[in-house]
This record gives sequence, structure tokens and C-alpha cells, in this order.
Amino acid sequence: MEEFYKLMQEQKWSEILLLAKTKHNALMRNQAEWQSICRFLESEFISYISNEKYILVGKLCFEYLRLELAKYIYISESARNTIEDIGFSALEKSEPSSLIAFSKLCIHSTNAKEFIEKTKEKEVATSQRLQSTPTGKPKAMRVDWLQPLFKSKLESEFYQALKNVFPTYFIYPNVALSNIFEFDKIQEHLGVNSKNYFFKAIIDFVVYDPTDNHTPKYFFEVDSAYHDTDKAKLNDELKNGIFSIANIELFRIRPSDQIDGNRFGFETAIRTKVSHANIKN
Repeated sequence: MEEFYKLMQEQKWSEILLLAKTKHNALMRNQAEWQSICRFLESEFISYISNEKYILVGKLCFEYLRLELAKYIYISESARNTIEDIGFSALEKSEPSSLIAFSKLCIHSTNAKEFIEKTKEKEVATSQRLQSTPTGKPKAMRVDWLQPLFKSKLESEFYQALKNVFPTYFIYPNVALSNIFEFDKIQEHLGVNSKNYFFKAIIDFVVYDPTDNHTPKYFFEVDSAYHDTDKAKLNDELKNGIFSIANIELFRIRPSDQIDGNRFGFETAIRTKVSHANIKN
């Protein structure tokens, strides 16, 4: 017991609390005397923490309550209430990350109880927000988000016609003009407008020969009423001009009274145009 009194005179509270833990069996041999010492301890402890820097006070209060919970020391109800409040205030300023654990040790502190309730509310709100926030990845396959290769029945029919006419060739729709001509080779022959349009232009269908290093052989545009606007006409002229510079024919086919807008009508028109072009060449 003399060791306790000596340490209390020196205000070495970390060592006092450690001694209460390590000498527990010896101290409990005389419970009445130990309880008397504990009452004196709590009085001195409260006096000390009421005037000490909060950076030290928080940890000491934490340890004091842990020892009481483990039955190493005794604390009166009023003293416990005071230690809880002082400890909570000190940890709030010095070590907020320890507040949850400290608050769970508290029995009387209103601040600790309110803090736990607020923490629970935040956890619930966070959980609900996470559950309701889209992750960017749908749970099921959203096939309704996918786009078909052909945006109209006209294009689909024309594609089938090309397959019938060129069964051993590869048919690709919507091919960028920049994937057909090498810009570095053709650019010196293009005007300003053609250069600006070059990387925007798309060819409706290109027929590639797989036996000749997949070289593009035939080029087709399926014209419709959408090509009748002023802007479309201008783009068509620029596109025609680029092919004309390369001395390559761009076949344009448009459904009309003479050409049915189905695969059979398109097939006849394709064969006729390609045949005429081969005769000219």
C-alpha cells in the first residue's frame, strides 16, 4: 500500500493504474482496505484530471474505466459520472477516433449516449445511401441498352443483297473514310473543305476481298430521303469528290420506281452497277 501512496504523491497515474492491475491479487486480500484506498484514489484522480492537459487526461480516463469494468478497482457512481464526462471531453479534443470505444464504457454520461446514437444514425444513413446509390453496373444484362448494327430495315436489306452478290467477300457497314484512304497520301490532292470532312465521313458499305490482303474493292452508299437536305447534299458532293480524286467509283443506290427497297431489288441494282463499272474499266 505504501507504493500506492508514494506514486500518488508523485502524481504518476499511469504507474498507479498499472500497479492496480498487476498487484490485483495481493490488493484483494483485504477488500475493505482496498475499497478505502479506491475511494481515496478516485478523489485524487478527479482532482488531477480536472487540471491536467486533455491530451493526457483522455487516455487516463479510458484506462481508469477499463480497470473498473474488469473489477480491478472500485468507483463510486458519482465519481464514475465525473470521470466519464471529463474523459469524453478530453478525447473529443485530443483523440476523436477513440470516442466510440470510450463511449461504450460509459454508463452515466449523457454526451457519450448521444454520441453513440448519432454514430448509429450516421451508419444507418450511410448504409441506406450505399444501397440506393447506383454502382454504374446493372445487376442484370441490359440488352435493351444495346444498339443494332443496322438502324433501318433498308440498311439490313441492302446488307443481305451484298452478301448474295459477293458471297466470298467480307461486307462491313459504316466504315470511316480514314480507314479506306491513307490521309498522308491523299491530303495534297484535297481542298480545305475535303480535308475538314475527311475524318468525319462514313461509307455505308465496303466490300473487302479476303484473298487479296483484305483490300477494299467496292464502295456503296444507300441513298434515301435523308440525303435530300442541303447539308447532306454538300457532304455527298465532298464524298464523291474524294473518290473521284482517287479514280475509284462510289456506287450510289436509291430505292425508286425502278429499284425495289428490298434485298432482291437491291441485288439486281448492285449487279447492274458493278457490271457496268467492270465494262468501263
